[in-house]
Amino acid sequence: MSKILLIDDSSEYRALLIRYINKIRDDIQVVEYDPATEKLPGQHFPWESYGLVILDYDLGNNHENGLGWLIHFQTIENMPPVVMLTGEGNAELAVKVLEAGAMDFIDKEDICDEVLATTLNHFFNDTDDDSSADQQQLPELLFNEERAAPQGSSTGKTIKSGFAFDQEEVMVNIPGYEIIQEIGRGGMSVVLLAKAEDSEIPIVLKVMFTGVQNDETSLKRFLQEYNLISSLKHPNVVCIYERAFAADFAYIAMEYFPGGDLTQKLKTRLPLELASSYIRQMCAGLVAIHDINIVHRDIKPGNILFREDGTLTITDFGAAKNKKSDAEDITINHAIVGTPYFMSPEQATGMPVDHRSDLYSLGILIYQMLTNEKPFVAKSIPQLISMHVNAPIPSLPSDLAQFQPLIDGLLAKDPDDRFQSANDVIMGMDWIGA
Repeated sequence: MSKILLIDDSSEYRALLIRYINKIRDDIQVVEYDPATEKLPGQHFPWESYGLVILDYDLGNNHENGLGWLIHFQTIENMPPVVMLTGEGNAELAVKVLEAGAMDFIDKEDICDEVLATTLNHFFNDTDDDSSADQQQLPELLFNEERAAPQGSSTGKTIKSGFAFDQEEVMVNIPGYEIIQEIGRGGMSVVLLAKAEDSEIPIVLKVMFTGVQNDETSLKRFLQEYNLISSLKHPNVVCIYERAFAADFAYIAMEYFPGGDLTQKLKTRLPLELASSYIRQMCAGLVAIHDINIVHRDIKPGNILFREDGTLTITDFGAAKNKKSDAEDITINHAIVGTPYFMSPEQATGMPVDHRSDLYSLGILIYQMLTNEKPFVAKSIPQLISMHVNAPIPSLPSDLAQFQPLIDGLLAKDPDDRFQSANDVIMGMDWIGA
């Protein structure tokens, strides 16, 4: 029978948690440990008997808390994984817990059958081991409001004069444009394929309905894509044509990409020559972006789109920020910005980021292009963040060994140990002959 060591100073809460666990899993034995009366367990404690430690942050001791115990536990050989119970409800504590080595955390306010079942099943191997299925369960953006389909695809829905949006009929009439069809939508916005009335060249209209819901922060994020890069003209960065307002909506007109996104191309392992071409093009785009002091903060396959001629472009600057600007950092409820699988350690833990965070995300993307696998895979966001912060840089297969210096230089945990610019990455490509 598997065993859990439950460290909590409240006998009532321990009893409650045990009832939850026994209800979910009758093959797990829970051993109680009262930190108010017991000493801090050390190396000689029978850790090998346990498959998991559940540790409360508040130990009922004014001089100690669970974070201090957790840090001590990381010095013990063969220490079982630790899940921290927090009652603070804030992101800072969660970050500290994960940085200190916890494999996961659970806010006490969130304790329920579903949360505990997910945790127990993960640590006691009672779930399907298919990592691809697990990956799909993690959100694309921690604050994502828009779920647009790739520009090269279509929902098949034709838009003429109006359509239902959040159970409300919304009329879209943008002077100078003929709307062809909808290609994606989110909570407050829709992405439309259109063309200018005096041209046959298709363009994309991203429309946000300001009359449906008054959300100033979301509107700022929607419009900042135009504000940040409208003046930038580079073959590897999306071209944005126009921003305007109507009575109940704002819209941005931008380039259309019939070649789809990189996600579609990663269904199989890319040929090395093609992967090298993509890496160089992405680096060129990042050089242009970083040169105007923009940090993208969401480099991922879905934001790498292709023109008809195969040219690669970096798109979607809704999460980006100008690192030289005094303007506020636009987030929602102070959420961490980015996509979990591709975010840097500093980004994942809510620390300040600069252009080197984009380089880390690029390293994740390069690893995936070369191997058709992500370097870090987990079944929850906290576990994935912990891997970004603590897990060693993975080694490439022997046939890809020439790229290992590139991966090592991009996935370093400390930004100071990484390549310091996208130009440096290009030089690294030259050095390895790729």
